[in-house]
Amino acid sequence: MFLSILKQKLTGTRRKEIPLNLLSRLWSEKEMTGKPSYQNQSTPQWAHQDINQFYTQYIAPNHSVLGPAGLVIDQILSMLDDAGDWPASVEPSDEEESFSAITLRGHSLTVTRIAVDMIKKTHRDYEMILSKILIICLGHRLGALSSANTIGGVTAKTLLILDSMIQDLPFKQDIVLAILTFCENRPKSEAAKILKAASCAARKKEVESTQVFSKISRPDVLDIKKIRAAIQLPQEK
Repeated sequence: MFLSILKQKLTGTRRKEIPLNLLSRLWSEKEMTGKPSYQNQSTPQWAHQDINQFYTQYIAPNHSVLGPAGLVIDQILSMLDDAGDWPASVEPSDEEESFSAITLRGHSLTVTRIAVDMIKKTHRDYEMILSKILIICLGHRLGALSSANTIGGVTAKTLLILDSMIQDLPFKQDIVLAILTFCENRPKSEAAKILKAASCAARKKEVESTQVFSKISRPDVLDIKKIRAAIQLPQEK
């Protein structure tokens, strides 16, 4: 019901930054074959090295347990590769101005790394929830790619973008609930709590990193007269 109402609100809305054919780059393959394309799939290559590194470290070693979620993960990574240089934070409610310098791609990858490392330490059978956590964390702010004005902001747009991709996944409602509630004081599911913890940790890390780099001292412009005086060289006439 929630998604259908949002779709009605967005009917006819133009997405200026990211056209639908880009957001759904891999959908056509699934529709044409009628079969999931995660089987016998070669290792993808993306334009951005951080995505390639993330895939090598977190996706490739676990590809056999991802099942049909592997295709969704590849779709999200393709979106981040194509348009992830857009700021991760585009809403006025964000407090740290410095956070606007963090890209959506960088933030999404950082959140996901933290979340996956977290469940590896705290869940004996973390592979059972890995697919769900990867999709939730990688895709939790995809709505930032669209400039459409909609009730619910980035969260609502994120769910609209993900809706068709996760339609056939058995844990679709877990994904929706996690993205809807992770910003609340008391998230309503384990996945939402994981996303909130990883998101907060990532944001803290990013803000601290931005502040450190912004305060790196730059040397003053060289004063030739002072240098000559210091080494007692004669002035040129």
